[in-house]
Amino acid sequence: MISMKKNLFKSAFAMAIALMTIPCFGQNSKATVLPIVETSDEATLQGISNNGKWAVGYAFDNSGETAFSIAASKWNLETGERTILTEAEDGMSEANCINDEGTVIGGAYLFQPAFHKDGIWHTLEIPEGYVGGTVSNMTIVNGDTICVGNVYSADGNTYAAAKWVNKKYERANPNTIRRDRLGEAANVNTCFDISEDGNTILGSLEFNSPTNALPFVVTADNACTINTENETNKNESYIFFPKMSANGKYITGWYRHVIYNEGTEFPSTDILQPFLYSVENKRLQIFEKEGVQWAGWDVDNNGVLYANSPANEHPIRQGYIITNGNAVELEQMLIEKGVTEEQINAASAPAYEEYDNKLGTIIAVSRDGKTIIGCAGKTTAYNWVVKLSDETVNNNPISNNNLSAFYNNGNIILSGIVDAIEVYDINGALIINQTIESAFIPANLKNGIYVVKMYNNKTNSICTSKIIVK
Repeated sequence: MISMKKNLFKSAFAMAIALMTIPCFGQNSKATVLPIVETSDEATLQGISNNGKWAVGYAFDNSGETAFSIAASKWNLETGERTILTEAEDGMSEANCINDEGTVIGGAYLFQPAFHKDGIWHTLEIPEGYVGGTVSNMTIVNGDTICVGNVYSADGNTYAAAKWVNKKYERANPNTIRRDRLGEAANVNTCFDISEDGNTILGSLEFNSPTNALPFVVTADNACTINTENETNKNESYIFFPKMSANGKYITGWYRHVIYNEGTEFPSTDILQPFLYSVENKRLQIFEKEGVQWAGWDVDNNGVLYANSPANEHPIRQGYIITNGNAVELEQMLIEKGVTEEQINAASAPAYEEYDNKLGTIIAVSRDGKTIIGCAGKTTAYNWVVKLSDETVNNNPISNNNLSAFYNNGNIILSGIVDAIEVYDINGALIINQTIESAFIPANLKNGIYVVKMYNNKTNSICTSKIIVK
């Protein structure tokens, strides 16, 4: 009765955390890393407040036949103080989200969807036919506490995407969004995120089955799904584990990109990639690094992506920050901002667990991108908090003026918000000239060198990329 995403974190993160005193990194440092040491109950960070001042998480008890969450907690990321909301012996509890004041925490208590406020758990309404649930995210608007998540049936075979306003339940996905990406009736649905203003909800149909998963977005005046199918991927490319920015403008997650060459039985491309989806204009961007399996983990209000590579092998990962179409390794960025190798080592796994990508996994980020939480380590994982100063944060929307293109098995794939393209062969002949509605442009090009000219109408940008087909 626990979502695939949470199972992924829990099984992978047998970690222990308690914040240490913030080290002094010197006046010239534009970033700091706060290392973490272990706690006796192996509690793990799961979420961060939008202002970056608080984190929440819980421990995980897998000693019996049925595993469950215990010891829901919050952490003050400025002082390092941990507050345990529910002791392990009190039973199941989890904390997934927290408001900017650190006073309201959403999660679950005794397998019921709930939020913690004023020292007690407040359980939420569950509709007839369901027995439990969880809160994945929440916001407070004009005094109303709005939560999203899911409720589930006694047999664990049915999940409903849920929204609660002041504890009262309502179905989150409308009647128009009830079938998964393969056209089947969706029975396992959830909500992952809600924007700070309460107007935008991100959810997914069949979220526990990636091959069927179909993210959906519900706003005050519209509801839509995020589709990825095209003629060349045979309906096998899909999105899962989506995550939305606090302002509700951007979505990222894991995009499985599958392409078949014409007439072939097996895929020529099958790779995980981070993506960026604009809620306002319903445009999807994907980001490919040759030979790299990676995925988007979070996105801030500026559309900057926070990715991990590889996606499925914690902690043997490298964290990436993708902004304006460029990807930089987290550790390299910290070194450029004045953090020393020794300071990174202090926040990394101990020597016997050390990997080249020492900080491992990015977990979540604040609304402004100035606070990032993550973890490193294998048999014993160590969480960390990165604090960036004002001048380190790139406030330009991603990829509007840095456009690129590459060719992959019969498709020109675009990175960035591209409104129109022109493609020229080596002799300067114009062979493609069209407006763009997708990141994938079918183009069965012959071997040779081509120039792709890309236009962005918002910024009046014109960029070119050279692609080689061989």
